[in-house]
Amino acid sequence: MFIKRLVYIVLSIVFSVSVAYAAGTASPFSRYGYGEFQNPVSGSLLSMGGVGYGMRTNRSINPSNPASYTSIDSLTFMMDLGVSGVIDGCKTQVGRNTQFAGNLDYVSFQMPLAEWAALSFGLNPLTIVGYKYSFTDTQPSYDYGDSLKVSQYFYGKGGITQVYLGLSFDICDRVAIGVNGKYLFGNIFHYREVEFPDSYLLKKTMYEDAIFVNAWQCDFGIQYHQPIGKDDELVIGGTYTMKLPMQNTTEIKSTTNITDFDGTAYEFDYPQTVGAGISYSWNKRLLIGADVTWMELSKTKYYSKENVFSDRFVYALGAEYIHNPDSKNYVELMRFRLGANYANSYAQVNGSDYNRWAITLGIGFPFYATKTTLNLHLEYGQQGSLKGLGLVEQYGKIGIGVSLNERWFVKRKFK
Repeated sequence: MFIKRLVYIVLSIVFSVSVAYAAGTASPFSRYGYGEFQNPVSGSLLSMGGVGYGMRTNRSINPSNPASYTSIDSLTFMMDLGVSGVIDGCKTQVGRNTQFAGNLDYVSFQMPLAEWAALSFGLNPLTIVGYKYSFTDTQPSYDYGDSLKVSQYFYGKGGITQVYLGLSFDICDRVAIGVNGKYLFGNIFHYREVEFPDSYLLKKTMYEDAIFVNAWQCDFGIQYHQPIGKDDELVIGGTYTMKLPMQNTTEIKSTTNITDFDGTAYEFDYPQTVGAGISYSWNKRLLIGADVTWMELSKTKYYSKENVFSDRFVYALGAEYIHNPDSKNYVELMRFRLGANYANSYAQVNGSDYNRWAITLGIGFPFYATKTTLNLHLEYGQQGSLKGLGLVEQYGKIGIGVSLNERWFVKRKFK
């Protein structure tokens, strides 16, 4: 038992460090704002479209609503971790580009403190930035002939990672509350290079924009769970995250023959966020859920300016089916998952808004004699459009996660 726990701890440390520095996207849309926002739920819920606010299960960890932690069995220790790979294809009016990116998605732990209280802690990405593209066009010039060829290269990396510590309490038989204290950290780098291939007089110029994130945040959650009949249950949940300033520092510089720095102290905010969700479990076989998220990004400061972004809405729907949870047949114990989600953009591209949608599939492979599950997650999505933006992105994602669920707090009896 000691060796097994030691292995878990070592793996989690390596995994946590890797998560903080991994680049999990190749999307050109991650160039804008803070990058692409990520869903903090585990692999099983990602396969259900990313629902989480109304989900209450003792088989996986659900950091999206800290009130869910008290659903854990009183003798159980849990650890969730997951990895994923993305094949990203972008199409413009003039061509197509395909890239691959890998990511270590999350690591979370959960344990009971009492029959009415539980604790969870872990690490997962909040936003991810990772892109690389270029184009060459011709611009009119009066000093260097009739026209001048200009090549531009854009690339970026980084993101914001969040470490959380959460507590949950049952305040009565049907109501649980919870709170996540989070530390946000990370670096976001954007680069642009401008070259003039046909001119020996004009020098290459490089622009660098860096944001160094260091901030604290807090999530509050509540869930009401009502048994219906013998084997059915209804859960209604909600979360609230307050708007808080982020203690970010920036470094903006341009380089041609000499380097110019912008030393302005800019202000940044984390948006007020509200989430609501509902789930229904039928006969311990079918679980369905739906979520909606609102992020008030329009009133947050970005480089000291408000109204830079639009409010972001995310809608998610998902279901999980198990044929017979009491069967000894392995196939009948497998969990089959299906989901979809839809979100509007919070940043504009070339002055235009765009939307993102995805469909998800998943299978949970159980381990015999335990509640541990190996989760396979498949996702296909699209954002942007050729007609409005001149750019459309289609991606396919595959993820593998493990929900380790073991009884660690059993008192041994010796004769």
